[in-house]
Amino acid sequence: MHKIVVHPGSAHRDDFMAVSILLATLEEAEVFRRDPTSEDLADPATYVVDVGMQYDPPRSNFDHHQDSSLPCAFHLIMEHLGYHEDAMVVFGWYPLMSMMDVKGPHKTAEYFGVDASLLLASSSPIDGYILSRFSRVKSLEQDDLIYKFMREMGRDLLALIELKKKRLERLKKEAEVVQVKHLKAIVSRIDDNPKLAMELYLRFLGDAGIGVCITPSVRGKGWELMRFKDHKDVDFRAIADRPEVRFVHANGYVASTHSLLPLEDVIELAAQSTRSV
Repeated sequence: MHKIVVHPGSAHRDDFMAVSILLATLEEAEVFRRDPTSEDLADPATYVVDVGMQYDPPRSNFDHHQDSSLPCAFHLIMEHLGYHEDAMVVFGWYPLMSMMDVKGPHKTAEYFGVDASLLLASSSPIDGYILSRFSRVKSLEQDDLIYKFMREMGRDLLALIELKKKRLERLKKEAEVVQVKHLKAIVSRIDDNPKLAMELYLRFLGDAGIGVCITPSVRGKGWELMRFKDHKDVDFRAIADRPEVRFVHANGYVASTHSLLPLEDVIELAAQSTRSV
């Protein structure tokens, strides 16, 4: 059985995510939240993560604190397992997470041109609770609830990489880009998790003229029309009184129809929501 040794004290996203990925990929493992011994560092069957002052993948040592050029331990583990490059493409949060851990919120905020208080204010209370639970344990075995949660989270994360890559290829083949007045709209008929990888497809297109995304709705049996990047010329409140329309958000950024109207009809609704220039 493998062992995973991670630092004691306060837990952070970095060590939590690194351990989760290891639990997802190792057949059996025990987790210990303590400082590593020399035996731990010398044993390839013991993963020493975010502690130990060594980055030595052949010996399963994955710390970054001794070298300012290294990314966070989670990235080191992902690179070791062959998922890093895909994760950099698939997950928008992935690069930010390493920057936050390695450089801290103030340097990260400076990089993005925002105030550090914005990053701190966006911290999730869900994150805080889960990390506090992980902080309080000294060890984890397979029957522990947190162990099961972390393993499933890691598995789901790795599965999502493949799902997004496959969906992107499907969108390239099946999605359409149609004209809506001076703007363009993406239309996808995929009804299984319709927004999956849409951000990757938009990035692939690289078309600044796209202002609307039209997909099957996950709430009801109609279409969902969504304003892309909060485009100033799109406001779905303009169609709120149309009988085909089931819902319009109070801020006008999203709308849905009662049924899957013919494509030309839903494009017309998007056009009526688009300000002429």
